[in-house]
Amino acid sequence: MLEFVQLTDEEYASFQENHPCGQFLNTPEAMQVKLVDGWDVEYVGVKKDGQLVCATNLTSIPVMKIYRYYRAQRGYLMDYSDTEVLKFFTKELKSYLHAKKGLYLEMDPNVFHKERDIDGNVVEGGYDHSEVVRKLQKLGYEHEGFTVGYEDRDPRWIFTLLINGRSEQELLKSFHQQTRWSINKTIKQGIKVRELGLDEVSIFLNMMHETAESRGFAKREDEWYVRQIEAFKDKGKLLLAYLDIPDFLQSLDQEKADLDKEMADIQQKLEEIPNSKKFVKKQRVVQEALDLNLKKRNEALEMQEQYGPVINMATSLFLIGNGEIVYMHSATDDTFRKYNAPYAIHWYMIRYAIAHGYNRYNFYGISGIFDKEDESYGVYDFKRGFTGVVEEYIGYFTLPISDMMYKMYKKLKG
Repeated sequence: MLEFVQLTDEEYASFQENHPCGQFLNTPEAMQVKLVDGWDVEYVGVKKDGQLVCATNLTSIPVMKIYRYYRAQRGYLMDYSDTEVLKFFTKELKSYLHAKKGLYLEMDPNVFHKERDIDGNVVEGGYDHSEVVRKLQKLGYEHEGFTVGYEDRDPRWIFTLLINGRSEQELLKSFHQQTRWSINKTIKQGIKVRELGLDEVSIFLNMMHETAESRGFAKREDEWYVRQIEAFKDKGKLLLAYLDIPDFLQSLDQEKADLDKEMADIQQKLEEIPNSKKFVKKQRVVQEALDLNLKKRNEALEMQEQYGPVINMATSLFLIGNGEIVYMHSATDDTFRKYNAPYAIHWYMIRYAIAHGYNRYNFYGISGIFDKEDESYGVYDFKRGFTGVVEEYIGYFTLPISDMMYKMYKKLKG
């Protein structure tokens, strides 16, 4: 027996937390953001023989004065292969929203289309959920198509590192050579990562604004970021990559002391065995390391004089939940681009994912365009350096509620 039900916040939260279709965009925290943004939020679902088998968030705002636009953010929490439940829920939901003056419902299921590899190619014999698209269309949902590119909405294409129980060293070894080199460079250059507290949000916001200005991105208001940070609280991490110059100089001092000792040992050996090729070569290698140490020291002292003892280089916001870590927003001070600070942040969070048992490290949005000449390719290329897979959601669907008025609304929108 199927029953359409309204759900309490607690019922929805409990179901969402453990459901395979659960994702940060349909969490109670995400709904809190919508509430603060002025949307109404409610939850409905289906019980089968008394057990909850389907649930969804419904956010809504007024449209055309007397009607409402509804959205089920990241789709329904359900088994989309269960045609009986999907058909029943769609019919009852449409009736429910019609009574509330709903004009149309938009939803984007947390269901991937076809399995793809790191290069975006479809994997032969991999999963294929095209049937879900056909099933929804048969029930009256209008599919917006398999789009590519960036839009001002949740991305249809993402890039994900699947950890699958691998260790830090196994993952590091799997990364592209350039990515490994960049990570190791941040370690050698003394780049550190720490979490920012809520009282330090201004560091993140200032860098986000500076990055938007320098790269010509559209700016977002501070409150937009703050709402997310406050809503997700312990399910979010705000990270900062920085260089503590006094600390770095101290490490250089220790490195120099070790190299000086090694050089003294080599010189003693050369006195005992003059012109030994082995120790001449070692002497050359250690001298090069000493020269590099001195170069780093001089650069660090110059930077300290110009920028102060602590230099903030990059910052990122991550959201955590439903078995994955999601890379949401980031900014970099281009003055210090050569230090590769974003790599330090990602390596910090990948190690966090391993330590805390998260299998999915979600680099989030890419354009779905894999042409090296396309302007969006750089974002994808950075992410693919960590290895992983391209994932493509089945896309956005619209369910007309008031059919006649919805047709008129579409005509008015052009």
